[in-house]
Amino acid sequence: MHEYLDDNWLRAGALKRKSNYSPVIIFETTDPKRLEQMKRFVRSHEEFTNYEHVFVYDQWQGLLKLNDKGTWDVYKKPAGNSSLSRRVSGQEGIELANMRSSLREVDGFFKQGKTLFILQNLSESREWESGLQSALRSWAVDLDVISKGSTIFVQTADASSIVDKFTKELVVIITVDPASEDERKGILESVAKELEVKLTRNVISELVVSTAGLNLHQLESILLESFYTRGAFELGEIKKLKADLVKKSGVLEVKDPIFGFDDIGGYGASKQFVKRYIVNVLEESDRAMQFSLSLPKGVLLFGPPGTGKSLFAHALAKEVKLPFITLLTENVYSKWFGESGQNMSQAIKMAEKMSPAIVYVDEIDRFGRRGQGFGDSAGEESRRVFSQFLEWLGKPDREAIIVGTTNVPEHLDEAFIRTGRFDYKIPFLYPGDRARLEILLVHLGLKPGVRKKAVPLGTSEESFLDFLYDEIVPATQYFSGAEIEELVTRAKRIAFTLKANTLEPQHLQKAADTFRINRKERERSVSLYIKQAQEYTDDQMFLDEWIKEMGL
Repeated sequence: MHEYLDDNWLRAGALKRKSNYSPVIIFETTDPKRLEQMKRFVRSHEEFTNYEHVFVYDQWQGLLKLNDKGTWDVYKKPAGNSSLSRRVSGQEGIELANMRSSLREVDGFFKQGKTLFILQNLSESREWESGLQSALRSWAVDLDVISKGSTIFVQTADASSIVDKFTKELVVIITVDPASEDERKGILESVAKELEVKLTRNVISELVVSTAGLNLHQLESILLESFYTRGAFELGEIKKLKADLVKKSGVLEVKDPIFGFDDIGGYGASKQFVKRYIVNVLEESDRAMQFSLSLPKGVLLFGPPGTGKSLFAHALAKEVKLPFITLLTENVYSKWFGESGQNMSQAIKMAEKMSPAIVYVDEIDRFGRRGQGFGDSAGEESRRVFSQFLEWLGKPDREAIIVGTTNVPEHLDEAFIRTGRFDYKIPFLYPGDRARLEILLVHLGLKPGVRKKAVPLGTSEESFLDFLYDEIVPATQYFSGAEIEELVTRAKRIAFTLKANTLEPQHLQKAADTFRINRKERERSVSLYIKQAQEYTDDQMFLDEWIKEMGL
């Protein structure tokens, strides 16, 4: 067994069994390398070497039995009349391929002597067909099983998919973590040695951090794919491959943020607030520790659609130099009973294993309400997801910084948005005069330090700036940041269509004249959100700065 592999999860299971919590131990993991680790462990650990019989059941391979040589043979039951078995042609005995018949067969061995039974790769109970849950319930309280010291190990992705709430109370459930830092370092060094790839300490450290959240099998596969396609363990390629793996879950998406605060215009008060209380805490971590200052657990961004909440969240991740994980809210809820809760549970586990990170939750009000169902299954699912998310928000040891956005903060439950769950509530409105000018400069490529290429101008930059401030800034009152970007794009299209070589003031003026918004509706919306800012934002100094910036 590789020395870098952590077997504490297996030792924890052995200790629970030795302490008679339950003879049934369920390990939650899908990592095939963990399964092999388990099989090696039971063949070598002192707690398991004195078992009289050791079985493994796999839904494809059927029932297997450990032989004296330490390898697995297909178990053959003496020929009988079981219709749930399959006869092996030309050989004595019957292979047990069906789960129910296999469970019955091993149950007989539990009565005879000390037996270890491993059920692997289980994804669902299908109780009416397999009888699995009934068997686990029975074995958990069976005096013969307990007194003889027999043990049942079950490997599955999610215990809830194979046992109900009642059965959970009778068994031990252990969630197996993905690869730890030491394990990831060990795998990196082992694979690099095998492939004769030379790695510096700095590169190893970078790769260990970047592969957080991957299990043993995923990490090894990603390293091999990177090597076979790039000839090296290329950091960018490994991050991309990791992102592809995470996306397969359907509930999370991970990205490397590419732009920071300097690349977006406006939001001056919000940027300063975040830099003061989040970025500086990270950059001056030693001083922060002296004052026992920790990072916020949650940040809520609220305001009308299109005002840059999502853009700001992406930029925040770049500023704090953390991965940006998106919770795909539209994929969490399912029409199948029980699946929504499983999806949320999976998302939370995965996000925590990849943290510290920014976990972005758009339209967080989908989870921030208790559910209004009248005892129906949909209402029960909604309440379950709400409770899971609320519990995650309140965990004191949570490493993920949750950044949620909403257009309707009044729909959020009071328990959901209180301090301690969302430390900071930051309002977003249509940008003020100065912010609109800054956003125009960003998208014209005229703001120093921005990534965008500068647009060729037909006049001097100084006179163009005067035109923007005197004409376009007033004309774009109540425009969102996204609409200002679109206005600049329309002006470029007009110049291109007219076969002009430069962007002229009249191109922007024409674009502004043809852009339609409902100003009266937005004016009413602004009044509403100002009241909400005064209600939800509990930092008065920031609120004063924000109101001043908005010109309110």
